[in-house]
Amino acid sequence: MSKACFGIDVGGTTVKMGLVTQDGELLEKQEFVSAHDVGEMFDNIAGHMKEVLGHFPDVECVGAGVGVPGPVIEDRLVRGCANLGWGDVDVAGELGRRTGLPIKAANDANLAAMGEMWQGAGRGCKDLVLLTVGTGLGGGLISGGRMITGFNGGGGEVGHIPSSFHPDWQCGCGKYGCLEATASASGIIRAAREYPQFQERERLTARDVFDAAKDGDPDAQKVVTEAGHAVGHCAAILACVLNPEIILIGGGVSAAGKLLMDPIQETFKLEAFAPNARVPFARAQLGNDAGTFGGAALFFCE
Repeated sequence: MSKACFGIDVGGTTVKMGLVTQDGELLEKQEFVSAHDVGEMFDNIAGHMKEVLGHFPDVECVGAGVGVPGPVIEDRLVRGCANLGWGDVDVAGELGRRTGLPIKAANDANLAAMGEMWQGAGRGCKDLVLLTVGTGLGGGLISGGRMITGFNGGGGEVGHIPSSFHPDWQCGCGKYGCLEATASASGIIRAAREYPQFQERERLTARDVFDAAKDGDPDAQKVVTEAGHAVGHCAAILACVLNPEIILIGGGVSAAGKLLMDPIQETFKLEAFAPNARVPFARAQLGNDAGTFGGAALFFCE
């Protein structure tokens, strides 16, 4: 009987779930709408797990790794998830009681990094950094094959590293000058709004700014370059602490390709400590499945 594990990524809008074998084969995946009530959420997840397992009677399920958008303590307790409206929730206990399976919980960005290490762009590396540049800016840090979470689950929150680019811009966390305020999609849009050609647009996306930069708009190019420099500066700091084998860039904004990657690497090479300056960069590969593979990796990469 082959072994498999569930990887579950719980988001504010949807839950993404997959059953993954020990060899990294994704047997089946599902996506369904997140429930607002904690009990209903875990009832739904447990029900979908039972449904999927019914399709694979010859598979032994060893457990489930669950990613949530918040800091997690001792592989089980999340200390508040603003996007879900949760306070303290014993994720492992809630889902374990409903399924009878071993459950491990982790921050969703950390799980994405584990997934990329196991089956993605970081395969073969035990020390890596994943920076996810999307609506916000998250990150996952892996050292010696293990997630860096800190003593109360707050490790890896790279989006809240102080940045000198816009020290007066307030971040969603309430602080001012966080990296996320400059380098996320939201920060890119805010920076672009300072120029007349973008002020006139009722709706503006980061993709609009990237498209304008590709078409030669100098102001758009300045905005994108600044965001890249901010991420590169952060990466140089992290490299001094972690000495990673590879640095991965993921999230929707990473689709900008060279427009963003070139200034990231330019700043990194200028600012990184010399022994770390040759660390390679790559785009993350797993996309929305990163958390699914990461959840399984909690059991299969011990």
